[in-house]
Amino acid sequence: MFEALLFVALAITTVGILIAYDGSRDVFHPLFFIGPMLAFLYGWMPLQLLRSGSLFQYFDLDQLESVQGLNVLGILAFVLACLAAGCRVRQSRSSAPKLSSAGCRRLRIGALMVGGVGLSCWLISIINVGGFVNAFSKSYAGGWDDSGYVRDGNLLLLVGVLLALGAMGSEGLRFPNLAIAALFGLPWLTQALLTARRGPTFAISILVLMGSYLIRNKRPPVLSMIAVGAFLGWLSLFLVTNRGNIYLGSQAALTTDMKNIRSIVEKSDTGNEYIYGTGSVVSTERRGHYFWMRRYLAQLLVRPIPSSIWPTKYEDFGVPELLSNAGTGEGFADALGWVGAVGSAPGIIADLWIEVWWLAVPFMAVLGWAYGYIWRKAVTGGPAWKCQYVIVAALSMYLVMQTMEAVIFRTLLLSVPSWLIWKWSLKAKDQTAEGTLYVVEPDLLKEGALYRA
Repeated sequence: MFEALLFVALAITTVGILIAYDGSRDVFHPLFFIGPMLAFLYGWMPLQLLRSGSLFQYFDLDQLESVQGLNVLGILAFVLACLAAGCRVRQSRSSAPKLSSAGCRRLRIGALMVGGVGLSCWLISIINVGGFVNAFSKSYAGGWDDSGYVRDGNLLLLVGVLLALGAMGSEGLRFPNLAIAALFGLPWLTQALLTARRGPTFAISILVLMGSYLIRNKRPPVLSMIAVGAFLGWLSLFLVTNRGNIYLGSQAALTTDMKNIRSIVEKSDTGNEYIYGTGSVVSTERRGHYFWMRRYLAQLLVRPIPSSIWPTKYEDFGVPELLSNAGTGEGFADALGWVGAVGSAPGIIADLWIEVWWLAVPFMAVLGWAYGYIWRKAVTGGPAWKCQYVIVAALSMYLVMQTMEAVIFRTLLLSVPSWLIWKWSLKAKDQTAEGTLYVVEPDLLKEGALYRA
């Protein structure tokens, strides 16, 4: 029964991808990149663990069937809701409307302002550990600062890159736009690769690749998209496999053999996403302890307050568990007889289960509908919505493979400044010798956009 449920999970994601593409003909539909991640985490990975016999070191068959049943329902809810949000919407074949030169100038100003803050935070964290070489001369290291604002502030580098791409969509590959994108993109990419972090690497890859196409209202060929997706999947596994050997000055050989890379998925330990996630569900159910949105609210209400001002903020809010694995590893020893690895993540469905019990299934539907809705607005609306879609797409690996805590704050930090700067840029007016030139695209009137003739 358990193995059958694994194949059901694979079937749901596969059928969902095919239906989404048949209806939209859009390789950027959410199911095109989220579907494979769901299939990997809840189908392919546990299938390899099952065939190696390692799953039964941690769980009995009833536990595995129960948790996989929850996973299947969560996947089904996400896929159906995502499709219901509008998979039959087709992208316009017309070229993307051109933002006025004044609007592009505002985008560059916004990119320099926001990206500059991100670059400053990145530089501060690097200086704090003794400079670039010290920051990246050890595996899985990088910069550091005691302030969470500085640590998270380097996310604004991505906003700078995204806004520069927006200007390129109207002006092409002009030097100022390329320089801004490189200025803010290279520090992020360097940090992502030298620390072998798959989430940041995936984020910058999706942001640049998808952003450069979306903002021009174009799409890559299907086979090219499949090839890029396969490469990003391989790169993620490569980084995890070689994480201990990737750093400045490393003399260790990096393995590119697919058999060795696959072994990281089949490795039976308490840090494996499927094993840890299943343990989180079983442990929470046995203890009957759910957070009922307290962890998620803490991300919005408590996290922004500096710890230097309120050192016991999570304890006072009633979620001291957030300080260890985001509260996902509580009670393992008593309920399961083993302890989850420090720094592990359970995946989205287990994380929702810990928070809201069986309401995790309708919550998965809400997430699926949200992705489908933002995609539809990106296809039919203006450039501000396209950038919002690129942001949620870039963060999708954090969502599927980690927790909501890994997504909530990052989404707000990226989407709010991007939205505000785009709205400001869309109101720009070009000046002529006789006055102000207004050229308004009718389908973008709701965006308040003024474009150059």
